[in-house]
Amino acid sequence: FFSGNMSQTQESQCTQLIHFDGASPSAKELKEDLEGANVDKKIEAMKKVIMLHLNGEPQSSLTMTIIRFVLPNDNHTLKKLTLYFLEIIDKTDAQGRLLPEMILVCNFIRNDLQHPNEYVRGCTLRFVCKVKEMELIEPLTDSILTNLDNRHSYVRRNAILAVFTVFQRFPHLLPDGPELIEGLIENESDATARRNAFIMLFNAAPERAVRYLRKAIDLDITSTGEHFQLAVVDLLRHLCKTNPQEKSQYLRVIFSLLSSKSAAVLFQCANTLLTLSTSPTAIRESAGTFVKLLSSHGDNNVRLLVLDRLEEIKKRFPDILSEMLMDLLRTLNTPNLDIRRKVLDLCLDLVREANVDKAVQFLKKEVVRTQGEVELDKQASQEYRQSLVRCIHQCVVRHPVVANQILPVLSDYVIEAGPSAVDVILFMREIMQKQPDLREEALNKLLTMFPSISSPRVLRIALWIFSVHSRSPDEITRVLEVLKDALGPFPLIPAEKGKSQATAKSSGADTGDDGTAADASKTATLSINKDGTYVTTLLESAGPTEGTPEQAFRNHLVTGDFFLASVVCSTVTKLVLSLYSMEDVPQHQKTSTKNDVLSILVEILNLGNSSVPIIDDDSHERICLCKALLQNTSSTLSQEVLPKSIAAFADLVQDNAKASAAALTADQKKYTPVDSSLIFSQLAGVNKSAAEVEIEVEDVQLATSNQQVNRKSDFLSKLNKVIQLTGRSDPIYSEATVTVHQYDILLDILVVNQSDSTMQNLTVELATMGDLKLCERPQSYTLASHESIGIKANIKVSSTETGVIFGNIVYDSATNPNDRSCVILNDIHIDIMDYITPATCTATQFRSMWAEFEWENKVVVNTEVKSLREYLDTILKHTNMKCLTSDSSLEGDCDFLSANLYAKSSFGEDALANISVERHMEGRLEGFVRIRSKTQGIALSLGDKITMKQKG
Repeated sequence: FFSGNMSQTQESQCTQLIHFDGASPSAKELKEDLEGANVDKKIEAMKKVIMLHLNGEPQSSLTMTIIRFVLPNDNHTLKKLTLYFLEIIDKTDAQGRLLPEMILVCNFIRNDLQHPNEYVRGCTLRFVCKVKEMELIEPLTDSILTNLDNRHSYVRRNAILAVFTVFQRFPHLLPDGPELIEGLIENESDATARRNAFIMLFNAAPERAVRYLRKAIDLDITSTGEHFQLAVVDLLRHLCKTNPQEKSQYLRVIFSLLSSKSAAVLFQCANTLLTLSTSPTAIRESAGTFVKLLSSHGDNNVRLLVLDRLEEIKKRFPDILSEMLMDLLRTLNTPNLDIRRKVLDLCLDLVREANVDKAVQFLKKEVVRTQGEVELDKQASQEYRQSLVRCIHQCVVRHPVVANQILPVLSDYVIEAGPSAVDVILFMREIMQKQPDLREEALNKLLTMFPSISSPRVLRIALWIFSVHSRSPDEITRVLEVLKDALGPFPLIPAEKGKSQATAKSSGADTGDDGTAADASKTATLSINKDGTYVTTLLESAGPTEGTPEQAFRNHLVTGDFFLASVVCSTVTKLVLSLYSMEDVPQHQKTSTKNDVLSILVEILNLGNSSVPIIDDDSHERICLCKALLQNTSSTLSQEVLPKSIAAFADLVQDNAKASAAALTADQKKYTPVDSSLIFSQLAGVNKSAAEVEIEVEDVQLATSNQQVNRKSDFLSKLNKVIQLTGRSDPIYSEATVTVHQYDILLDILVVNQSDSTMQNLTVELATMGDLKLCERPQSYTLASHESIGIKANIKVSSTETGVIFGNIVYDSATNPNDRSCVILNDIHIDIMDYITPATCTATQFRSMWAEFEWENKVVVNTEVKSLREYLDTILKHTNMKCLTSDSSLEGDCDFLSANLYAKSSFGEDALANISVERHMEGRLEGFVRIRSKTQGIALSLGDKITMKQKG
């Protein structure tokens, strides 16, 4: 409905903007409808007149017609439309004198201010608030004042606003206005009228507002209306700034307003306390009010705002907010998943030694509750449970003393098919590494649950735990027995399948076009070759793939999951090597165990060589290596496999701890200590850092939120973003400064007339490609010889995609008005890097997004760089992405590098990349950079950026 496509001259003449795309009727048709007796036609004609006038087609010629035939009409809709029309038209001539016909208008307005209908009086009083001509207001002052005592509250509300507006613009017309309002406010019963009167006293005569407020303090101020209470809070903020010596008295009023029943008043009071005071009492009351709103308010948007305020309190006063941890956790009863996640993230940083037991017990009960309750959205329930598990995991990592309380509860969820099972098994892996006293209990629990685990990834992690944390012969024997039972009887290939395969090879009568057995059930799967290409493979099912959960482990193997099969082989090999390292184990037991394990390895190799699809080379090589290690248990390599496996995981845990500590340190660096020196920005130089200076009341929040003043938009940095649009020899020289904000782009275009003649109707016409949209219509200018002008253009950005802005400058020559000249502008390319920022995510989240995102851009490595690490640093520098692969994994001299990169756009879009590069003997790098995202634009734009920059 509202449109911003109005020129500056139109904006200065009206108080409203209405977009109109309809056909323009002729002035004759409008005049006939206005002069006619049909009221409905008059209403439609008035609407068209208003919209045409607002959209650049002046209708001042119809003013007298409207005054004669429309203004006297008693229809309420027509009166309202007439007042709208009188708002937007020019009421003065070129010399600023009031137009003669406005005298007639003044008479009608005076009559309407005395109209018996309260609606007409109220609308007319609202119109008076928008009139800026003193000659028109002066005859109406007496009529305005008489409405202050009207019996209808609607009239009194608008009469107070009219008095306020007139006093602001023309104080000499109503010199006793504040005095009248002060006498009125004490006897006013309507809450809105009292609010309007208080606002006038607040702005026009603050001392009278303070006097009234001191009287109201003795009364019950919470019994007044919501709007009046909000006005009181605004006044108190202003008074605390201008009269700080009485701040304690004013803060007591704010404390009393915290008992209000209005959520808006509570929010403003809590926000004001947070802004104006740093005392523990004020912060505690403010935080308690926010927590109360978070638990009681039903609007999720309000809850998100409250959570943002609580986040600010946590950063500045974490110890105070930690006292309310349990109250915050109780707000998890909301069904909204985003709010639940934000609450968990907030509470995680508030856990202390004093409250960790209560917090963990509550989270444990919440996990159990999500399992028992029936929710409509099963996926949302699983995601919430996953968030709870991650939160508990972080709590235990930071406070290991509660691990023994959590482990028995969470371990039951390792058998789930959802993503929470992965978080549970990762939690168990880390607990067993950091707390050896819980190792035996966790291992026994995992052995009990292993036959019921169905997720391949959970199975792989569980197998690794078995291989590393089985420390005694009894534990190793039990693990091997559990694995044998899960594998089931040998051979893994059923006899029916072997017979069908032999028949298919000997006779082609029953085979299909591709040579596979026609009666075999097949499933199409998508796999990736070594070169990165995709190929569709038909999987022939070997036996039943559905059944009890205890058959899941065997089914994964016989259906072609050779990655899991290689992990099984690696696990049993490590168990045998660990058994051989124990001196108190008899030799015959070692030999017997080794033979049993070798039979498992041989059976899995037979399965891989005789099934469809055939085992991949990596898995085959890994299983063969395990077989070689078992055949030579006394070799140096066999003795180093297990210790190095344990050391590698210890390094991973240490790297994660360092990354968490670095992130916490970086977050703390954003907030300067309270005893830091104060620097006045007015006196600071261009290259000096600036601190916040409290200038206006609205700046208090900025100053106390401890945000650094952004100095990037100074003059020197703008010079680096100047783009030349035309040549020096063109009749018009133009250049533009591009300033990129989060959701829009500001072009500051300089246009210089280099010719000796005046250019009329000069217009800068711009167009865009990509997800860019112009916000304004081009305006026409007249540019004298050698004169310059600055033109601003706003462009909205809707997504992260490389865009192009192009256009031209057209103008009329003063010597030949019929000659229309045009100068083509150079293109402006918007860099995607202005919207990309480095970000972090867990390995689980990265893999989940990698599998989910459908857009992939594969970039071939083509660079002159010889070093793998140098190439990685080049990509990170030019893409603003963050390397998720730990530094320990990238250390050393190797001819192969694989790293995961991650970034986030200002629109919340995720950008993922994987670099796989190999260095050949001659030093040349070869490989691919794969980029994935949910949208096509960001994947293509990042790929183009890498292609352009990777050559250095």
